[in-house]
Amino acid sequence: MRRMKDIFYINAFPENNEVVYYGVQLKEFLKYIPTELNQLLLLESEYYSPGCSSSTKLEMVDKDDMEEFLNENIYGYGNFCWVDYNERENVESLEPLELAELLYLGHMFKPVKSPFFDRIQNRYAYLAHDDGWFCRVYSKCYPDFEEVIVGKVIDVLSSSKRRKIYPFSKELREKLLELAKDGLLIDFNNIFKYGNSIEIPIYCIGKFLDMDEMYNDLKRHINRSKYSARLVQKNKKWIIDYIIEKQ
Repeated sequence: MRRMKDIFYINAFPENNEVVYYGVQLKEFLKYIPTELNQLLLLESEYYSPGCSSSTKLEMVDKDDMEEFLNENIYGYGNFCWVDYNERENVESLEPLELAELLYLGHMFKPVKSPFFDRIQNRYAYLAHDDGWFCRVYSKCYPDFEEVIVGKVIDVLSSSKRRKIYPFSKELREKLLELAKDGLLIDFNNIFKYGNSIEIPIYCIGKFLDMDEMYNDLKRHINRSKYSARLVQKNKKWIIDYIIEKQ
């Protein structure tokens, strides 16, 4: 397994209801999103479920299998792609062209036309390589990505029971997702804590689709970032402070 730095990088494409990110694993993603998912159609994986679809020949994970599935070594699969679905009978009734588009989505990490399929009513298309290293996600509800960003921050900080972590305002959630359009890096390696205050460095380091390129020269990307600031919890609320913007 590759060594991963304690950072979270989010590259957002709101025009496509899409983000590409580094630093959040599948278990975390399912924990942070506002909708509980109990039915996944696996487009690319090495997981063999008890519930394979008879018509599509694709593996399916339902509510009864979810706990066992999440205990798998998903990182070891390499590519791992899925969409959620509403009813099994709708998966079984997929037309050949719909199935072809789903297979293309899982193989090429991009849709032929749309990552959302009317027949199965999927909310997400999740396209990952090396769990936590590279993930491209499409969400029918784009603000869901606000929950992923904030959920990760709160999770990292919640390891300390002695410090209360306060909720993020809607305005700040929207601001963080807005910053992600320029490649938002949240640096958990350099958290500063004193009293009840917390400061986390954040940067806009540019738009990367190659996470090796982003990761391997991270210090240079930070030094060249056009926007840097601190995500600060103080006086029982979160703000963005110490903002530096370069021309």
